[in-house]
Amino acid sequence: MNVSTVFSLIFVLILIFLVTERYHRSVAALLGVLLTIVYGVIYGLFSSQNLLHELASLIDPNTVLLVVGVMILAEAVARTGLFEFAALSIAKIIGGDFRRISLSFILLTVVFSTFLSNITSMIIIGALTISLAKQFEVDPTDIILSEAVMTNVGGLILLISSIPNLIVSAHTQIGFTEFFKTSFPLAVLISLVTIPIIYRKIFHYCTIEHEIDVDPWTVVDDRGLFYRAVFVFMCVILGFIFIDYLKIPIGLISIGGAIAMLVLGGQEPESIYSEVDWGTVFFLISFYIIVGGLEKSEVLNIFSENVAHLLSFRPDLASVLNIWVCGLSSAFVDNIPITMTLIPVMEIISGIIGVSVKSLSWGIIYGANLGGNLTPIGSPSNIIALGILKKEGKNVGWNKWFEYCLPLVLMQLFIATAYVVFLSVIS
Repeated sequence: MNVSTVFSLIFVLILIFLVTERYHRSVAALLGVLLTIVYGVIYGLFSSQNLLHELASLIDPNTVLLVVGVMILAEAVARTGLFEFAALSIAKIIGGDFRRISLSFILLTVVFSTFLSNITSMIIIGALTISLAKQFEVDPTDIILSEAVMTNVGGLILLISSIPNLIVSAHTQIGFTEFFKTSFPLAVLISLVTIPIIYRKIFHYCTIEHEIDVDPWTVVDDRGLFYRAVFVFMCVILGFIFIDYLKIPIGLISIGGAIAMLVLGGQEPESIYSEVDWGTVFFLISFYIIVGGLEKSEVLNIFSENVAHLLSFRPDLASVLNIWVCGLSSAFVDNIPITMTLIPVMEIISGIIGVSVKSLSWGIIYGANLGGNLTPIGSPSNIIALGILKKEGKNVGWNKWFEYCLPLVLMQLFIATAYVVFLSVIS
């Protein structure tokens, strides 16, 4: 059995464990890491002398620091009452209808994910939603899932809104203004279609308005600590927004904010650490190694060759097929390696079928951003959302995800497909 077959089977095995929920996702991913290491050494993909160094090179420390830092920061800030204060304040301004408040949070998710990472947006909005749901004593599951779906829509708006956008733009010379002019209308269209459907899905929540007459300050025990938390939190948010000017890795901004909050907050660190979703952290780290094994074993290259054959078979459908190939792939594999793998493929296909690389690139961008929501493991924001719900005792499995999210995401991909066809017609 050749090396690519072995690593393909390892990946399929891990996916089966994840889908069937036979083991916790972090345990399934760690098993995948173990098999990747063992067979990587056997087949000579890893050197036993430099094994730790080679494994570490597969992990993106910036993303890991971002996740850990934001989780610690969110937990420390939440204990000051800031999120509950914000949720009650928004509720008082909008009115006591949980549906209207939920809609405002979903729209806020799109805005946040335009400027911040999907992970950061999901953690912040998720914390606000949980706080509000507790005030209304309702199940936040559908709201959190809706927010997870909309994080990737915000990733379409600006060139800086997601990593796949940056990668593709760097290779195809798409400028900031061109990107915005092309993608912003699609993001608006998807939002206008998706949000009303979501609104109807959550219609059963609080059909009777609840009067919000609680003073938001009642949830704040220490105003001094509260103001320090606001200061640190806003500094981190501004750091994320102006990261291009600061020239500081986003992970360092995140972990720096977490440390500042621990120092200025004076809270017991052990109790905060105990509330961090370390299972999610282990899952993300493990999946980096698993995907690295797929790259080293040429599985992703073989996949790329098949994609090239598929796209060259029907040149007139190249842009459309590109969305679905990238979207379906991003449902199981991180969209960053998928994007980086498909770019050289598109450059080859462009020469074969006579379609510009820039035209094909929009399919990569839209497929990579939207396709991650097809499965619970396809996007980090999905994993974060499920972790937030699990912490509240709400275990959302693949069946629930497919039942609620899959129709929404498929609709979004079809809208993106029609939009790409429209772009090809007018270009």
